[in-house]
Parts: sequence; structure tokens; C-alpha cells
Amino acid sequence: MEKRISLAPYNEKYNQDLANFVLSDEQVQFTAMPAEVMEEAFQNLNKYPVVILNEETPVGFFILHKNSEYVAERDTSRTILVRALSITLEHQGNGYAWAAMRELPTLVKQLDPKVDEIILAVNEGNIAAQKLYLKAGFLDMGERRMGINGLQLILQYRIG
Repeated sequence: MEKRISLAPYNEKYNQDLANFVLSDEQVQFTAMPAEVMEEAFQNLNKYPVVILNEETPVGFFILHKNSEYVAERDTSRTILVRALSITLEHQGNGYAWAAMRELPTLVKQLDPKVDEIILAVNEGNIAAQKLYLKAGFLDMGERRMGINGLQLILQYRIG
């Protein structure tokens, strides 16, 4: 069955699905639940909540963040950070996160045509996420930062 994944800006019609998000205990240590990060995102004009849809069903969520703490040494007008990516437990293992990452450059260019680099921070202990991002075309150039929950690998994806 072909996956019909699309990325949509947050809309309140997705509230119920996002409020019912479930992650494993292991995953919770590496990411945030959508409900935990959405409120702050609404207060920050540099954060863009994005819903991952399979057809019309929300299966995942993340935030695109301009001018984040991770882009301090980069050209902030040309770099955007992906944060708090998660797929709800019942929809994991279906390739939705990989499909979403493949759609990401198109969304970023629509959001801001000047952006030519997408970065993300992934915990060194989150091997599954590292494999996903590398498979989706992100590169590990050896950059590391200490995060709240340990060492973070900073992965990058160059657009066009």
C-alpha cells in the first residue's frame, strides 16, 4: 500500500489527535509530546508546528525552528532546525517519519526560499532516530553539542 504522507501547518482541527499522542517510555527521553511544545511554539514567531498526515490522519508532529540555539554559528537566515519530531506509537514502523523527512525540503522551501540547510539534533543514544535521519539524506559532519539529556549529534541536510 502506498503511503500518502503530507506535511501540514498545525491547525486546531488536529488538536484531539495530537493530545492523544502516545510514545514509548524510551522515546519520551529523546523527544517531547506535541501538546508539551505547541503552546510555546504559538508564542514564538520563529517556530512553525507541523503535522505529519497519512491521508487526513495525523500520525506525527515536529517543529521547524528558525534562529534556534543550534544555528548560532551558522547563517541564521539560511538554516532551520527540526525539533520534537515524533510519530505516535500506533503508527510507528510504517515509514511515516522517513517519508516526512523526504517531504521536508519542499516544505522548508515553501516556508522560506532562502533556507538552504536543515539541521537537527539527535541524542547519541537514540540510534533508531540516527539511522532514520541518515537514511533520509542527513549527514553527520562530526558536529556535537551537549544537550539537556546528553550529547547531541548535529546532522545536516543541504537543500538544492
